Amino acid sequence: MAKDYYEILGVPRDASPDEIKKRYRELVMKYHPDLHKNDPEAAKRMAEINEAYEVLSNPEKRAQYDRFGSVGAQGAPGGSAGFDFSDFGFGGGGDFFDLDEILRNFGFGGFGGARRATYESREEANRPTRGEDIEVPLTVTLKEAVLGTKKDITITRKEVCPTCKGTGVEPGAGYMTCPTCKGSGVIRKVQRSIFGEFVVQSTCPTCHGTGRVPKAKCHTCGGTGIVTETKTVEVKIPAGVDTGTRVRVKGQGNAGLHGGPRGDLYVRIKVAEDPVFRREGDKLYYTAHITFPDAVLGTTVQIPLIEGGYETLRIPPGTQNGMEFRIPGRGAYIIGSRRRGDLIVKIQVDIPTNPSQEEVLLIEKLKEIYDSKKNNRM
Repeated sequence: MAKDYYEILGVPRDASPDEIKKRYRELVMKYHPDLHKNDPEAAKRMAEINEAYEVLSNPEKRAQYDRFGSVGAQGAPGGSAGFDFSDFGFGGGGDFFDLDEILRNFGFGGFGGARRATYESREEANRPTRGEDIEVPLTVTLKEAVLGTKKDITITRKEVCPTCKGTGVEPGAGYMTCPTCKGSGVIRKVQRSIFGEFVVQSTCPTCHGTGRVPKAKCHTCGGTGIVTETKTVEVKIPAGVDTGTRVRVKGQGNAGLHGGPRGDLYVRIKVAEDPVFRREGDKLYYTAHITFPDAVLGTTVQIPLIEGGYETLRIPPGTQNGMEFRIPGRGAYIIGSRRRGDLIVKIQVDIPTNPSQEEVLLIEKLKEIYDSKKNNRM
């Protein structure tokens, strides 16, 4: 099936040469493979764009394509055959182009010269870097979550090597020039593209942009400048946390590089189930069991509190099974606030499952009374 060059460039069939050229410039900056090294499809798209522009920018080839849907022999896909880049501002001399110059002509300012790239690479390699954060799980009781607590947590984290002070160099050994980049901190490769050949610079993988390597690596850390240690950290768990809450402990994460600050420690909370209370947001729920006579005649019950102690609750006569009573300010704290929710007491009227003979006689007598009232109302 013939390719639709107009669709590839994204222009209408009556597009003017200037519109086609403008669109081509936009697509070059969007899909050029050297600007999108992590996109494996960029080179393929660029080849199609190049092929389409070669045809539609040439009046004779465009006329042939419009009439027959194809053209004769063209330049090799992805190459620069048939293109005159002088009108793009790249200059007409030679086949060698610097990507920096190309980008400047497209109005992007370029990547800078080799000297600047080397300097920036070294600066980047030695720049103070913040340490990584650490996240650990912690299970707490409902009481600890509601009221807050303190916990000692043992963590494993990265520390600056005490032997080399983070340099990675064996004390007294010193440095030597990196054999890979010869001290520049960058490596250069010549690559080919639709523009010809140009130089691509990247940070040296051996010295990581510093331009030098240790003559001997530190025997303690193996040259990394970092060691792993186990440490116990006291963590304050604020009142009101719930499952899923992340408590931040500033500056207790991994050590930074080149004098950079430490990362943070994050404690991910999980609240264990409680045998007495149930929690919903800032409310606590408690089930109080009473007898049938207490429900009819009324009573008082002692309600346990999550912080300890009891609260006296009056149960009025005629209380029905499942009724709820509210004790204000005895629930869970709202995190970051001094306000507490309520304690909700749900009444469970217990029905005897194995009544005594005396209880049976009394219940039967009570049933007679109820039946008599029922018949009188009928």
